[in-house]
Amino acid sequence: MNVMSGTPGDGSGEGDEPPIILVGIDKNSYYIVRGDEFLNELLLVDGEYPKPILCLNFDSIFDAKRILGDDFSLVSCWAIHPEIIARLRKDECLIESDE
Repeated sequence: MNVMSGTPGDGSGEGDEPPIILVGIDKNSYYIVRGDEFLNELLLVDGEYPKPILCLNFDSIFDAKRILGDDFSLVSCWAIHPEIIARLRKDECLIESDE
């Protein structure tokens, strides 16, 4: 399964992506691109949400579009405060991938 498009992949083990996926831009701005139904719980300190959370970090929006495709747009994504990301890191709930 392709992480961002939801299209089936051909490798075994694919499709096991976390239900919550974030995109980080320049490690300053973070957006939820999959799993926004868990947004309220994610923002609460004691919220219950699926773990782990995948965060794909990019240097710029241009790099994100290069990897995720021209159709990728942050306009439709909820922003996540960096302090929430820091809490997720501290709680070891976040898997980060630098693209």
